[in-house]
Amino acid sequence: MKPKVQEAVAELRATFPEATVVDEDDGSGGAFVTVDSIDPGPAYTQDETWLKFQIGHNYPDADVYPLFVKADLIRADGGGHGEGFAATTFREDPALQLSRRSNHRTAEFDTAARKVLKVIAWLHTQ
Repeated sequence: MKPKVQEAVAELRATFPEATVVDEDDGSGGAFVTVDSIDPGPAYTQDETWLKFQIGHNYPDADVYPLFVKADLIRADGGGHGEGFAATTFREDPALQLSRRSNHRTAEFDTAARKVLKVIAWLHTQ
């Protein structure tokens, strides 16, 4: 795992001390990461879900994208998830893909931890 990826995982652990952050070397210098658990927000019946993603070998020059939550995440109002969600799998786990690309990101500012915080904030507004 490349040093910048290791730094990103350490920052995730510091940013989410109440969560379990698990990293696994992806074999190309990056890491597969699970943040377990996060609060998806008031729109959902569940109080927690995991968030999974890959930090690529080219981090910090590449966005952390896409991110995934548990496939069984259910809206409290019974409605569909809407734009930005897609049912899929991630590393053989059923998941909902969250399409939240950061088009105007800067490597120095838009860290993996900041991306996760943005995605959680977005979930809270759905």
